[in-house]
Amino acid sequence: MAKKNRKEKNYKFFKLLKSNPFQRMIALIITWLVLSALVAYEAAPVKYKLEVGDISQYDIQAPRDIENTLKTRQNAEEKASKLAPVIIDIENANSDMLNGAYEYFEGLEELIENVRNDPEIKILNEKIQKYDPEGAYKALFDLDESALTLLMSEQGKGNFQNLKNTVIKTIIPELTKKKLMQDNIAMEISKGLAFIGEGHPIMPFKPIAVDVLQKVIKPNSRIDEEATRVQRDTFIENYIKENPVIIYKDERIISKDDLVTEDKYQVLKEINYIDSEGKPDYPLYIAVFVITLLLFISAFLYLKNFQPKIYYNRNSVFLICVSILITSLFAWVIREFIPDLSYSLIPIFIAPVLIAIFLGIETAITINILLTFSYSLMVGGNPEFMLMSVLGGSFAAFFTANATQRRKISMTGIALGFLNAMVIIMVGLMEKKSLETMLNDGGLAFINGLLSIILAIGLLPFLETTFNVVTPLKLLELADPNHPLLKRLLMEAPGTYHHSLMVGNLAEVATREIGGNALLARVGAYFHDVGKLKRPYFFKENQMGDNPHDKLTPNLSTLVITSHTKDGEELAAKYHLPRIIRDIIMQHHGNTLVAYFYHKALQQTDKTDELKEENFRYEGPVPDTREAAVVMLADSVEAAVRAMPEKTPGKTEGLVRKIIKDKLDDDQLSRCDLTLKDLSIIADSFVQVLSGAYHERPEYPELEKKKSLVELDDSIYNAPKEIKIPRKDNINETNSVQPTESA
Repeated sequence: MAKKNRKEKNYKFFKLLKSNPFQRMIALIITWLVLSALVAYEAAPVKYKLEVGDISQYDIQAPRDIENTLKTRQNAEEKASKLAPVIIDIENANSDMLNGAYEYFEGLEELIENVRNDPEIKILNEKIQKYDPEGAYKALFDLDESALTLLMSEQGKGNFQNLKNTVIKTIIPELTKKKLMQDNIAMEISKGLAFIGEGHPIMPFKPIAVDVLQKVIKPNSRIDEEATRVQRDTFIENYIKENPVIIYKDERIISKDDLVTEDKYQVLKEINYIDSEGKPDYPLYIAVFVITLLLFISAFLYLKNFQPKIYYNRNSVFLICVSILITSLFAWVIREFIPDLSYSLIPIFIAPVLIAIFLGIETAITINILLTFSYSLMVGGNPEFMLMSVLGGSFAAFFTANATQRRKISMTGIALGFLNAMVIIMVGLMEKKSLETMLNDGGLAFINGLLSIILAIGLLPFLETTFNVVTPLKLLELADPNHPLLKRLLMEAPGTYHHSLMVGNLAEVATREIGGNALLARVGAYFHDVGKLKRPYFFKENQMGDNPHDKLTPNLSTLVITSHTKDGEELAAKYHLPRIIRDIIMQHHGNTLVAYFYHKALQQTDKTDELKEENFRYEGPVPDTREAAVVMLADSVEAAVRAMPEKTPGKTEGLVRKIIKDKLDDDQLSRCDLTLKDLSIIADSFVQVLSGAYHERPEYPELEKKKSLVELDDSIYNAPKEIKIPRKDNINETNSVQPTESA
């Protein structure tokens, strides 16, 4: 089950990859990203080779308001360093100091009692050493002899008590009120003992007070490092927000001969003015990418709504994208190596010329506007460039669309050069530029116009081949009678060749009248029957003697006849004909019924219910373009009118309109966008051409007059082109067929 689900997911994934909308979207995204990247890269400011400690050789001004972040932070850190740290109390520190003092005096009192009550040792110091072997109270030896003797006597009890009370009840409580830390304890103890001076009752015993304080006084506070850091960081952050050091737009960042300090270097680096050192100017890049995205959306929304055939055609979108990328590449090269002259030399006209030739004027102008505004970001919004691009691109699109001669395109290049030069000179006059500057810039603009056309002409063959699209120039090459395939058709199937020429005439006139691509219709008609080269003598117009269909079953004959569309497509692919011509070859019969052999099969079998009509139809598909549909109609009409015995204008028109109506009723025109008005115009065009092309011929026998299939067969083979045969459901109704394909 899991394996099946995985296969289904893989199938859906690959189906998505191959889908037309997905591929179009990927192409557009890639083109947008590449164009935006190139524009953003070139829109970035000029960079300077500077290092900290260098002497600047440039006067550099701020392109916008810029914060000197390093200087701002330095100021903030300097202020923060003067902040007092966050100090917190040490738990139980004060009580521990009092307890230590009590323990000290209790031990001292016990020592004094022991010394007083010891009769054995006469020397006082020896007694003290006996009862204080570890020297915990060695401060006693710092007392004067008289003070020590008094302290150890009965009369000294009052002095001892006075000393104890002074230390425990006066000095220590005062000390515990303060923030005692390791680095200020000694100073605070000194301050606490300062009032014990000459004349103070316990002055003789001060060494003991000093000793007890030094032993019991400990830090009761400490610096909270984390809180201090948070306080400092908060102060710095607020200070930076409230007191930024701003270098305003057009204010000088650094002047020539100034020392490049660290903070100024960082400012230059931030705005990407330092060569190979600065970080990307993200706001600029974001702005460029968003603007180009909006331009892309606008352009392709226009195409979607007003040029849907182009928008939904994958090859057309690919062609637009490649044209944009090629033009952008040339723009990048010019901008990179000749930045000062780039606004005059960027060959922006390559894309509109190519697109106008391939896809038409509207699409070309749309893309030209997209590129004009995109590249204007690259050149800093230069007005000369924008005017030259809009006017020149529109002019180039108008004069190169549907061009049928390379000479005309080349002449457009010269005219475009003059137009560019005129725009540059007119703008120069408005800006009061010198004559020399205007002439130099105008000359470069002239070269730009000429160069753009030359490059476009050079790219045409490669794009035609790559995207399988055709230009009028390519169609003219294909229409040349010396084309190898047409020469084969003339030599191996002459009847088909002359039929194709006549179909080409009909299709060209009719397509032009309905606003289609007349040249495409003509060339498609020339090649529509090339599949007959595989078996030319199975088609009546090429037969000189016996008819091979006499020896075949209706089913096999139908297979031979209908296969000429597929054979033609394969032969066209072998000769590298464009896809659009191959589509006309495949579609010029749609899925119409090969009526003659179908009715022949009906007459040869008693099991008519088992005979399937779809087995006697062409594989299709039905025409999906106006040009293919016109070729289909012209093919049928030419065959039918050729076979008419009496080609009067009225009968010709009646037959033409009947054939067109039959195709319409048979759903052969359901996929193309021909209207009823178009069909009427096509009929009128066919009648006009046919009236002057054919002369009266012997009457063509009608099917209804034949009594047997043998008579029908004889009339078919003796007829020039068309017959009428009964429908299967109504023997009194007739239907047109073309023996060219069915006999």
